Amino acid sequence: MRKPLILLLALIISLFLTGCWSRVELNDVAIVTATALDRAENNKLQVSLQILKVKMTKGISEKGGGGENATLIVSEKGETIMEAYQVIQKKIPRMVIFSHNRVIVVGDQLARAGLSPVLDFFSRHREARGNSYLLVTKGEGKEILKAPPNFEIFTAEEIREEEKARYLDSVTFRDFVFRLLEKGIEPICTQLQIVPLSGQKNDASDKKETGLAVVGAGIFHHDKLIGWMKRQDSEVLLWLKNRMKRSSMTVSMQNKDGSTGKVSVQLSKAKTSIRPRIQGEKIQFDITMHMTGELFENTTKLSIKEIQNLNKIQQVLEQEVKKRVTSTVNKLKKQFKSDAVGFGTILHRKYKKEWNETYSKRWDQEFPKIEVTTDVQFKINGTGRVNDSTLWEEEQLEK
Repeated sequence: MRKPLILLLALIISLFLTGCWSRVELNDVAIVTATALDRAENNKLQVSLQILKVKMTKGISEKGGGGENATLIVSEKGETIMEAYQVIQKKIPRMVIFSHNRVIVVGDQLARAGLSPVLDFFSRHREARGNSYLLVTKGEGKEILKAPPNFEIFTAEEIREEEKARYLDSVTFRDFVFRLLEKGIEPICTQLQIVPLSGQKNDASDKKETGLAVVGAGIFHHDKLIGWMKRQDSEVLLWLKNRMKRSSMTVSMQNKDGSTGKVSVQLSKAKTSIRPRIQGEKIQFDITMHMTGELFENTTKLSIKEIQNLNKIQQVLEQEVKKRVTSTVNKLKKQFKSDAVGFGTILHRKYKKEWNETYSKRWDQEFPKIEVTTDVQFKINGTGRVNDSTLWEEEQLEK
């Protein structure tokens, strides 16, 4: 009696097992690794997809190279992203899937018009990944996808690795949406460009020696791109957000004889606190920064063995950090009028009542009027394998 009952129970359970009815074989799909979005004529959108050639990948990884590209770029135009995507799907005999999409690159014309179409499509699409990196570029995003990779099998992976290194403030699609919805902070995006690896823009002999590089950040007001911030200012944003990973700084130092030398420091840590204060109608933010770094290069005559010389270098570094922070904040206030740091969010945390009653609805007008003070403490925690500069004899060094 027990055995028939177990068989009956197993039969009933098997009715609820779906098995692999919805499986899709690898040779039936077209895997999107990167997406580029641009503005086309007549207010249409151009969608470009970098699709992995699955049959090619194995051959390239085994041989260490190949004459044929590992990816295919397919582009189409449409009134919406979905319309262009459907036209692309009709061109390809395989099902296009976005579940492995690593990066989304947006051309500057579309970014200046507003990213609402981009946000809406990728927010709704079930296969879209929130951790895909969102980047902007001067020119067409499609050209970025066409750039040949130098270190990875395909371009999307090379962009992803550079974003993971976080030389500047990397932003995912999810990050951008959260910042856009949050009051008191404006979103930013990494600026990606094709640059000559030789460092010479007009050298005809190095036309093929190019690569993809993070060169700065795109500053936004709501969902619209309003300008570009250079690499040095973009690094300051990382300092202010406690997200610094890799950075360096070089300052000039004057010797007693009037000559000038350079000191380069590898920054290892930056801890920043920002405290808001409301005094009448005036809003003030006090920035306190504690930074540490290792001295990597010294072409001055200063003897690092002497504590007064080390203190002198630290003071110059503190002044340089303060100068950079003040310059970056002033650009955000006066040039862009965009709170990319999130001063409004910091004010909201401490003064909830005042924020909700007064500032939340008119922060765009209040932000350019805020006052910012900066206090910096810099400590050199290492001088490498030598103390004094190797350019000078012992008797030439300033004690």
